[in-house]
Amino acid sequence: MTQPFPHQHPPVQVADGHQEINGARNAAIWAAAGAGLLAVCKLILFFVTGSMVVALSAWDSALDVCVSTLNQKVIHFARQKPDSNHPYGHGKAESIAALAQGGLILGGAVLIIFSSGQKLWETLRGKIEVIEHPWPTAGFFVAAALASVAITAGLQKSSQKYNSPALKADSEHYRTDVAANLASAASLAAIALTDIQWLDPLIAAVFSILIGRGGYKLVSSSVDDLLDHDLPDDLKEDVLKAISACNDQVIDVHNFRGRRSGHKYFFDLHITLPAHLDFRTVHEISELIEHTVENKFGADVVVHVDPADEENLSKSRTTPGMHRHLHPPEKNQAGS
Repeated sequence: MTQPFPHQHPPVQVADGHQEINGARNAAIWAAAGAGLLAVCKLILFFVTGSMVVALSAWDSALDVCVSTLNQKVIHFARQKPDSNHPYGHGKAESIAALAQGGLILGGAVLIIFSSGQKLWETLRGKIEVIEHPWPTAGFFVAAALASVAITAGLQKSSQKYNSPALKADSEHYRTDVAANLASAASLAAIALTDIQWLDPLIAAVFSILIGRGGYKLVSSSVDDLLDHDLPDDLKEDVLKAISACNDQVIDVHNFRGRRSGHKYFFDLHITLPAHLDFRTVHEISELIEHTVENKFGADVVVHVDPADEENLSKSRTTPGMHRHLHPPEKNQAGS
């Protein structure tokens, strides 16, 4: 069996709280600055060219500025320590921000679809507005796509490092920008080559549908977090492996449930231990499991211990949650 059980656990290897908050906020600020520069350039291009594709892209970048600016405020609030009114912390603020971002994206997509449809109808009826300077504008969108790639990569890295739903939502939006900018460049090049002006509102409408689809995904994932949707099985499998490695007297894990609140995970689970163990040993095993999982996953963990009794197990397994056998009882009996 795994011995001895430490009475003092090693210090938690996590980033300093203020450093974590500042790092996540800085990522949002830099994203907002990059999006702001792109939005200004695209707005100027819209007045020069009159293109609906450019208008769509400018609107999208303006939303990016608003959302990224809001995110750095939300991240600061969401990572404040729990208090008497919020004993589980403020993490869901990030999911609320991601939900609002998804709603803004959906709303903007609907407006652009409506405007594009109106302009397409006018173009087909003979009211044609020629797009000025299509080739330079197409070149600008290629450059904008490269800038969006850099912003997306930075946000993805930061969202993983700081486990931030708000930054992840932001990175997904900027990922859409990459495709939209490249498609905008291609559409303007096609218009320049074919001189078919109704391609502009048609392509803008198609882009709006794609952007709206991304907004719907953000809304869906945010609602899942707010409704405490269960965590992915692969994450829980990693937690089970960590528990199994703590001590070979853990017979099984059952009623294992998890949820996410912003950047933080919450796990509650039952473990089964041999009935002959004394209270101190049981306490040390459960403490070791809690500290190991907390340190590795940055989670809040609650462990309940059940003795190896078939009647107790049948009662404890009536609630939802993952069940997994870890070590054969025979091995534990042999080692006792």
